[in-house]
Amino acid sequence: MSSHRHPLSTVSELGEEAVGELSRSLDGDLILPDHPEYHDARDVWNGLVNRYPAVVARVAGSRDVATAIDFAREHDLELSVRGGAHQQAGDAVVDNGLVVDLSELDDVAVDPERQIAEVGPGTRTEDVLAETQEYGLAMPTGSAGCVGMPGTTLGGGVGWIRRKHGLSVDALRSMEVVTAGGDVIEASPDTNQDLFWAMRGGDSNFGVVTTFEFDLYEVGPIVGALNVFYPADMADEVLRTYREFAADAPAELTTIVNYGEIPAIPPMPDHLHGEAAIGLIGCYAGGPEEAMATVAPLREIGDPLIDASDGVPYEALHEVGTLMHPWGRNYINRSVFVDDLTDEVRDLIVDRTEAAPGVMDGVGVWSMGGAVGTGPDAAYAWPDKRFLIVIEAAWEDTNTPDHIAWAQETDRLFREVGGEGAYAGYAGVEEADWENWTRKVYGDSYSRLQSVKAEYDPDNVFSHNLNVEPPAQAPTDD
Repeated sequence: MSSHRHPLSTVSELGEEAVGELSRSLDGDLILPDHPEYHDARDVWNGLVNRYPAVVARVAGSRDVATAIDFAREHDLELSVRGGAHQQAGDAVVDNGLVVDLSELDDVAVDPERQIAEVGPGTRTEDVLAETQEYGLAMPTGSAGCVGMPGTTLGGGVGWIRRKHGLSVDALRSMEVVTAGGDVIEASPDTNQDLFWAMRGGDSNFGVVTTFEFDLYEVGPIVGALNVFYPADMADEVLRTYREFAADAPAELTTIVNYGEIPAIPPMPDHLHGEAAIGLIGCYAGGPEEAMATVAPLREIGDPLIDASDGVPYEALHEVGTLMHPWGRNYINRSVFVDDLTDEVRDLIVDRTEAAPGVMDGVGVWSMGGAVGTGPDAAYAWPDKRFLIVIEAAWEDTNTPDHIAWAQETDRLFREVGGEGAYAGYAGVEEADWENWTRKVYGDSYSRLQSVKAEYDPDNVFSHNLNVEPPAQAPTDD
């Protein structure tokens, strides 16, 4: 079915009887293009994405998910899965296809004694932290409150306590999964182990998760926050100091260096909004007093434009991420992993940020290492890398081609100086060569992921993502 036709034409082609039967079969709601909630149901975080599904099944549980998958397969509709709808490539929605909308599955159940949480796939980071922080507990999540739990978890889950407690996949205990065949199964270290391995870093290629179970760790509710910005002309000095500091930084400290501009959010003074700067932000998974002593070298590089480092609520760190990346703005995120902040890498961070077409475009350095990848063996392919370079273009003007070209060229140049791979959450946009991006994200895990795909989704029903294709079948003699 053509993506250029009106979605109501696709509904008409499906037929009133088939659509009516689907509606009656769901415990949840069926949302068609003439439904008053249709535009909310197709809305995603990235303003670049504007897709029109024919059918949205707002499911009420795993049985509804299986029903929706069966309908899509029977009627040859492309299928997508909408959790938090925050993934920057917009894979949550598909033109003229069927969207499995998980937004109503938003329960969070915390067992503080066992330090375990059961989390629904309709939740965002802010929803989960609101429950777990009541007990001074948290699991690794996305770094912004608005990030959806299923997308960030299945791609790896890079958050503010990653160096102390690992990625989201490191804390994942088990999942309830609806397969392409409509079966509801468990994936855990003891059950369907191959699926459990694959879904922790292998994205949404193998099924729809209807329940996550995580380990929780003692975090907060007050943590030490590093938040210092220096003038842009100090970028080289800041990056050199940071490289030396990061070599021996304790696992309790997770940091990001952002070279770009001072964001127009509290507590940044109004007169500094939009000023070119290099910022050091971070979370110390421990007491504020200990945190401030640890980050002192990063606060004393020179005279800062602003230093708001202090003890803050752990939830507040994620609120800042939400404010910095509002819903509906245009975004392109790309990424590479590096082993070291060499002279060439540091020079590129400075040169490419200064060459950016907009004030909100910039390059960030995310510290990895520590406990990253120390959980059970997972498909996440880059646990040994020390830094993640994040290339972010964000804009509200009409010069879209300039921002896209800048992000693509910046990505290419970092790979020329040793950058490799990519993080699933920061892997291009629609203009990208998706097969190439798939190989970058999954690295050496790709062949094994293909084998798992052949077992659980041989017809490639779950293909609207960083797609792992089943291995080609060898021809057989008649």
